[in-house]
Amino acid sequence: MRPRVKLTKATLISIKSDLEDKVEQVLYAIFSEDNESGKKGEALFTTKIMEVNGLEYRTFGADFYILDTEPKQFDVNIFEFNLMHECMYSPEELLELREILPTGY
Repeated sequence: MRPRVKLTKATLISIKSDLEDKVEQVLYAIFSEDNESGKKGEALFTTKIMEVNGLEYRTFGADFYILDTEPKQFDVNIFEFNLMHECMYSPEELLELREILPTGY
């Protein structure tokens, strides 16, 4: 079993698509402590969430994460998620971009 990685400031991101009925969910969070996946204070995007047990989340890659509090909820479209992931934007940074991006991007 893989070690459980502690995360803080977590946001559960729901990725919506007009082409598919299902909505994928991933976590965006900050590492609470140094570990083999990253250093304390660095941002993380997980793979798809497969199982939730209280504040413990298991992802598609069989990684386990422990959150320090319930995650915020955030909905994005595929374009927004790809932009967030590629540029490592936080949900707050994406909200700022939404203000300046043209409607219907």
